Amino acid sequence: MPVHLHVCTHVCPLFPPNPQELLQVHDFTKFPPLKPRLLEALDELLTRDIAQLMPLLRQEEAAPAPDVQGGAFAGAMRGPFAEEEEGEEEEEEGAGEDGEWVVTKDKPKYDEIFYTLAPQDGKLSGPKARSWMVTTRLPNSVLGRIWQLSDVDRDGMLDADEFALASHLIGAKLEGRGLPADLPRHLVPPSKRRHGGAAD
Repeated sequence: MPVHLHVCTHVCPLFPPNPQELLQVHDFTKFPPLKPRLLEALDELLTRDIAQLMPLLRQEEAAPAPDVQGGAFAGAMRGPFAEEEEGEEEEEEGAGEDGEWVVTKDKPKYDEIFYTLAPQDGKLSGPKARSWMVTTRLPNSVLGRIWQLSDVDRDGMLDADEFALASHLIGAKLEGRGLPADLPRHLVPPSKRRHGGAAD
């Protein structure tokens, strides 16, 4: 455990406004000693393991990205993300056997977020949706793919159902699941099923 976390765990769990004053009244010699093995493992993680992961992150960000159709920025043919599309595409688990929309159970939560973003005429513009989506800290390539799948009617905006779908896909991606190549029926919002259900 890093020293500052070790100190805060034992002394200032609520992070008071001036932790230095609080620390002055404690005897640091009474703290449990740090374990050298854990410090060595942390040092190895920081110097070797993370260094090996960094090139993989750069590869993901630098992956070539085809255009996203149905863009949201004014006058643009691309989605609100400059890059999109990862190589990994897989069918999402949990397909509803009876054609039920798998997003339904979390829709109230997504609707609350949607309406706090102040949609106009029941839709969020691309830039407004993008400003929320980037807070997830997923790479633009992933967010661009999610946009492409979620903007089912290709109007460059997200209505409440499309926003709920985008939020669902973001959640799936944050849990480590892949994105489908095309939108399967169980992910297509019922209000959009006349559009065919595939992200062409």
